[in-house]
Amino acid sequence: MKKIFKIKSLVAVASLLFAIGCSSDDDVNDQPNNPITVQDFSAIVDENPTNGQSLGTVQASSNETLTYSISTSTPLNVLSIDVNTGELTVADETLFDYETNPTITATITVENSTEIENLTVTIDLQDKHEVGEYKYGGVIFWINAAGNEGLVCATSDQSTGIRWNNGSNVGVGATAAIATGIGTGQSNTATIINAQGAGAYAARVCGNLILNGYDDWFLPSKDELFEILNNKTIIDATALANSGTSLATQYYWSSSEIDAGFAVVYWESNGTVYYAEKAKTTQIYHVRAVRKWTDF
Repeated sequence: MKKIFKIKSLVAVASLLFAIGCSSDDDVNDQPNNPITVQDFSAIVDENPTNGQSLGTVQASSNETLTYSISTSTPLNVLSIDVNTGELTVADETLFDYETNPTITATITVENSTEIENLTVTIDLQDKHEVGEYKYGGVIFWINAAGNEGLVCATSDQSTGIRWNNGSNVGVGATAAIATGIGTGQSNTATIINAQGAGAYAARVCGNLILNGYDDWFLPSKDELFEILNNKTIIDATALANSGTSLATQYYWSSSEIDAGFAVVYWESNGTVYYAEKAKTTQIYHVRAVRKWTDF
């Protein structure tokens, strides 16, 4: 009996040692031969970048050479990545639109000869003002270079037929509203109203306008009106989407005066400049009011 007991004890000890040995081998085999360390990527980017613009480089390290690829992205095909360096770039600039995709995400796969790791990319877009946006009471049609100041036009005409002059000051002389540049329409309008007084005329209609909570509308200058007509397609689309109307294929008054008898009008269909008699009862034209906005 003692012999049998000794044999059984030896078998048990051997089995235990074998099990321990196997367990140790498994633990060793579970360890990566060439581990990869990765770090999730995040960035804040202005909307509307250009194709190929660099967004940064994902961070990963290993004892071996690494390669990078995009496994998934939302939206699809929005990013590109350098297979050797991990640099992220813009693949489709049209998808970097804050109003449509305020946040862009992706999963990046990082590989060496034996291991694979994934990391997450999160890019938050910053909203930037754009021509055609419905903000500040109307449709943005001009933005300064800094992006913090601009002009909007109303979504509908304030008149489909009105004189530039109030009809009572004919022959008195020019109102001195002669400025034509961007940013001069407001002062032109104030000058015209001061000279013309009460009545129904283009500048007064704009000056009296209260629309979408704003009361500082004015008749655009020559160059301001040109910017409106130059952006007609996108302005019309936004206006129609916000219960407005398209710019008419008609003449539009500007606030830029030529002399005592004439002021500048634009023919909408081709942007041609004309001089029209301010008080002539047959020369009644459309009016589209504008206002200034700032971010400071």
